[in-house]
Amino acid sequence: MKKKGKKYMKITALEIDRYQHMTHGFKSLAAYQETEPLLKKLAEILDHLEPQGIDNYHSIFVCAPRPTFRHYFESHGESSYEEASEEEIAQVKKDYRDYFPTPFTWFKLGIKHFTRETGEEFYGMFLNSSVVFTINDCNEHFEYNGTDLLDWAIGEAEKVVDAVRDGTYKDFLNNIPYCYRTGEIKRSDYWKVYPSKKRSFLASYNPDELELFRTNFASEQIHGTLLPQMTARTFYEACAVIYRALGKEVECSSYRFRETAEEKSRYGNEPTPKEMYYANADGRDDGLKNVPLDDPRAYEEWKQYKAPYYEFNGSHPWEIIPAFSISLSMHLFPTRTDSGYYIRLSGESNLRAPETIVAANALVKAGYPVLVDDYNKIINRIDGEDNLKIIPVSSCPFRESAIWLPKGAKGKAIAERAVWESYEYKIREESNENNQAR
Repeated sequence: MKKKGKKYMKITALEIDRYQHMTHGFKSLAAYQETEPLLKKLAEILDHLEPQGIDNYHSIFVCAPRPTFRHYFESHGESSYEEASEEEIAQVKKDYRDYFPTPFTWFKLGIKHFTRETGEEFYGMFLNSSVVFTINDCNEHFEYNGTDLLDWAIGEAEKVVDAVRDGTYKDFLNNIPYCYRTGEIKRSDYWKVYPSKKRSFLASYNPDELELFRTNFASEQIHGTLLPQMTARTFYEACAVIYRALGKEVECSSYRFRETAEEKSRYGNEPTPKEMYYANADGRDDGLKNVPLDDPRAYEEWKQYKAPYYEFNGSHPWEIIPAFSISLSMHLFPTRTDSGYYIRLSGESNLRAPETIVAANALVKAGYPVLVDDYNKIINRIDGEDNLKIIPVSSCPFRESAIWLPKGAKGKAIAERAVWESYEYKIREESNENNQAR
């Protein structure tokens, strides 16, 4: 893209990247008094382009120079540059090269501008996957002066619009290094480049358990005969089958539940199913511990949020093996049909799937009717038939199946096999240039 004559405040990729990490959760920075008109101007410039999504969303690719190593060190080193040891300089230099592998860093700059039903005009600015500045956003966190960022963004946006008009923006996009692009690669193709990744991935799975799992659940139907009724005891005992199969039945402090002597003797003075549950599960059971163990009616009333047993405390009774994210946990759902009950088992994530396979087989062996959620997702991943998301080096791999493009020959081999996101940019028709999606 040709550089325009207008100058704007010099900014490096380091400062721009900081803005991505200044927001908290889904809360954005509120445009400061000096920043608000700049945000509106940015939206006005990009409104010359056809929107790419709902709410008049535009996204463009822009670049900024990486910081000098000295600049980066002053932000990330533990000591001053003059006093740093050779070892510290070497380590920071490695981090610097990993995070800023090319002289210029590319960002995906996005903007939304539309009028709400209330008449309020919403503006939002995005960097890669982070919402940064907003106007009239109910999740705004605090005001911040971002004139350096907005001055840079406006200058880049003007160049992009001009480049789209004269047809040169496609050439710019073609020159973006793959490490800053978003794409997908079939897992089996990724494994062809990295055979060791395939070996390490499959090492988590027991081949015999996997073969049995395919046999038991390939039909994606309920395996086994439905149960005529459901009780709290039936649920706890199903959980205990899983805990034993996974080696989680060990004694532990019963700080959330204390078992009766009668129940302890019923199970040979070993940990009871209910004890195992409260030793391993999330614990926010909504009063499940109060439900009489062998009373199906009491269980049904509790499940329908009725007194006297139901008491809200978090609504996680089915999370039998928790993790730091619900998507990575294992859940067991007693599920009712017109003909009876079955057990629905959920735990398809990379982290949990090896245990889910063992758990599902153990339930079948114990005689429970079982249905496994997302069976195909689990098997497709094992067979290499799913896709891995390739994300820019400046993004965080929140998704389990997300990778950064590696350097060197392996990165080139992956890039050649990947399908990369493409974008089409057009100038709005003159009659529509001032219209905004609602």
